[in-house]
Amino acid sequence: MKKYLIIIYLFLPALFLGCSGYDEVQLLNVKDVTYQEFKGNVLRLAITATVNNPNRFNVKIKNANMDLRLNDRVIGTVMQMEQITLAGRTQKDYKIHVAIELKDLLSNLTNLFRLLMNDQKNLNLTGTVHVKSFMYSKTFQVDRLSFQ
Repeated sequence: MKKYLIIIYLFLPALFLGCSGYDEVQLLNVKDVTYQEFKGNVLRLAITATVNNPNRFNVKIKNANMDLRLNDRVIGTVMQMEQITLAGRTQKDYKIHVAIELKDLLSNLTNLFRLLMNDQKNLNLTGTVHVKSFMYSKTFQVDRLSFQ
């Protein structure tokens, strides 16, 4: 019995080292933003985004810590994002439901109106996205992801 345990302990690290190649999941672009609800200072949106998962295994996007910016001015923070499972070795569109807490609602009223009227020229997301698969997890930086 001890013989088998020793063999398992020797080969277990080699098994996990073979899986250590974890490629970065890429948010390529945002195709569509659909308004769902505006209550208090929370705006709920459905975002259709093209995501590339070059890994051979499924990956889950657990959460995001991103700022919604318009003309380099923060108008809100992503406070809730549904968990999404990305299929391995695919590049496809996913619908992502997010809740955004708007900052300083009165000064951002014109920006909010532009957002709701689909004027997304200078709108972008900046922050981090936490990705997890089985035992591995990684946080990726998102810098000025455009909505065009």
